[in-house]
Amino acid sequence: MRTLIIQLPLGLPSPTLSYPHAVVQTESSAENLSMQWACASLLPATNRQTEVLALLPAMALSWHRVDLPPGLQAQSTKLQSALQGLLEDRLLDDPAQLHMALQPDWKTTARPWVAVCHRQWLDAHLQALEQVGLSVHRIVPEFNPSSALAFAAQLQVTGLGEADAGWLWVSHPERGVWGQPMQALRSQSPDKALGLTAEDRQSTDIQAEPGVVALTSELMGETARLIAPGQHWVAAMAADWDLAQFDLRANARSRHIKNGQRAVSTFWHSPAWRPARWGLWLLLASQLVGLNAWAWKTRADWQTQQESWAVMLREAFPQTQVVVDAPLQMAREVERLRQASGQLTPSDLESMLGSLGQAMPAGLAAPREWTYQPGQLRLQGFKPSNAEQQKLQQTLQSLGYRWRAEGDAWLVSIAPTAQAKP
Repeated sequence: MRTLIIQLPLGLPSPTLSYPHAVVQTESSAENLSMQWACASLLPATNRQTEVLALLPAMALSWHRVDLPPGLQAQSTKLQSALQGLLEDRLLDDPAQLHMALQPDWKTTARPWVAVCHRQWLDAHLQALEQVGLSVHRIVPEFNPSSALAFAAQLQVTGLGEADAGWLWVSHPERGVWGQPMQALRSQSPDKALGLTAEDRQSTDIQAEPGVVALTSELMGETARLIAPGQHWVAAMAADWDLAQFDLRANARSRHIKNGQRAVSTFWHSPAWRPARWGLWLLLASQLVGLNAWAWKTRADWQTQQESWAVMLREAFPQTQVVVDAPLQMAREVERLRQASGQLTPSDLESMLGSLGQAMPAGLAAPREWTYQPGQLRLQGFKPSNAEQQKLQQTLQSLGYRWRAEGDAWLVSIAPTAQAKP
């Protein structure tokens, strides 16, 4: 699925303010991400298949861990005010003027992370994008505390910008996200200034953009991995973070649809899912082969049964020339033999009356009125009790007849299986 990533500048929107952005056609093509700059009115157009992602720069966010009161997970209406109360002493601005968002799995995390930024600044940029026809579906941070885990490292260090104004950003799953200007690190120990320990150095991933890769390697004392400008956006896009919470959930339905489309697009195009796709195709192919084999065997069994019935019909009634429905033709031939021999059949009046008399409980008065047609005997003015009805039904059923109520009458009819009895 096509994704438009727009990084929100630190300043407030203006007609000349440029937005860094990039278009990612599929996740597999994200490695070739190309950054561009344009004012809001000249940003790329989107369609239903495009997800618009707003990227908040690391400098615009602060990170805090909170201990949520028990039971707050089930009271989402009180969550925002609870966060404002918990962070009031740690923030320089009035919490009511700030936007706060919890990490994705905050309900199952003991001390979840909270990202904080200025509400007025964020609302202004979202409205500016809305005015040019761009509805933001997801808001993600440029770095998050779990960024390092994507590289199987405990600490992630990223150098961004140019040598004269570059920044060194650090993300740690337990300490959050923080950074320092590179020029400020020249005159002091980078490890001390960034708060890095010897233990941190044992599991660290260091990357940098071309303009600061040499300076980052010098400051960190080891070679930094070269990344293209804006390449770290790919990790931000792939993360589950979405800061569009509380008052910014206006486009929640659109975001859910885009998330579903993004998941489907990831499954069909991502190299990481290639084994799963092959497995799915093999499963579908095996099911198709199995269904065809089962259908072929069922048809073969049916044809064999039809042939055996046809052979049985011709052996029993050699005069039969054409076999269309062997069981039905055989039943008709048996019926003709019965009629020719004068033998009673279960559908004859004598047989039905005899079976009814055999099934009648002792002491039950006979019906006052009855009508007959081949295979059916209707009884009028007959009112057996529930126990007598049950006994009549069981006995008649054992003799090959059905017993049921029909309006204010009772109906005795021949069961289909009884018609074929010789």
